[in-house]
Amino acid sequence: MDQNEFSAGPNQTIVVYTAADTGGEIDPNALFAGIAADAERRAQSGWRIVSTAAVPLRHAAAFMGREGSGYETKDAVAVVYANA
Repeated sequence: MDQNEFSAGPNQTIVVYTAADTGGEIDPNALFAGIAADAERRAQSGWRIVSTAAVPLRHAAAFMGREGSGYETKDAVAVVYANA
C-alpha cells in the first residue's frame, strides 16, 4: 500500500493510503489493517484519527455487458490525523 502525507495546517495532516491494483477484488480487511497499524504507530506520538473517506479509483470491467457489475480493483482512503 502506498502512502502520501500532506500538511493540513498546525497539528493536522492528511494521509492518503492507496491500495495497489492487482486486478482482483480489494480486500478491505487488509487495507484497513494497514491503516490501523499506521494509526497505532502515530498514536504513540499523540496523533489521532479525526475522519476518513474512501475513494474508488478503478472498477473491474463489466461482465457480459451489464453496467455496474464487477468490483473495485483499486481505491484510496484519506485519513485526517490531528495532534492535540
